[in-house]
Amino acid sequence: MNVDLRMRIAVLGMVLLFALGDGCSAPPNVVGVQDFGHVTGRVLDAMTNRPIPNALISVGSLYTVNADVNGAFLLRAVAGDQTVTARAPGYTTTTADTTIPKDGTVSVGYMRLVQLTAPSGQPTLAPPATPTPRPAPSPSAAPSATPAAAASGAPPATPTAGPSPTP
Repeated sequence: MNVDLRMRIAVLGMVLLFALGDGCSAPPNVVGVQDFGHVTGRVLDAMTNRPIPNALISVGSLYTVNADVNGAFLLRAVAGDQTVTARAPGYTTTTADTTIPKDGTVSVGYMRLVQLTAPSGQPTLAPPATPTPRPAPSPSAAPSATPAAAASGAPPATPTAGPSPTP
């Protein structure tokens, strides 16, 4: 085999290796294993503070969910800095920037959409107050036998055995 042919084969082999090596590597911004978290919130009409059922909530184009009848949503998405978008037919689109914690949940609160037919210059309502959780009843509180007995302070009535009066 002559030297010129060997050189051509070696160069062709190097070009082939470089081409395969570049095509098999992932783009620089793609992560092989991704961490996930959750985003929660509610979608409301900004003019009435009423929930918007079936509003579409998304993080990017892959992670989407529809709001329930109360406008509430819980969306699983990639952890990190994300933009949450809410949209519904007949309403403007709104976004909220948040950081989704790995294996955790973050709330974006109220996502308020304005009707497209709303008169310009009309102010929107202030968002409603955020509800606070109520403490659970303590398990040590035992219910009384009957409500009437508990109210009067008398012990509960117990049936007695004995002869029944005859007329």
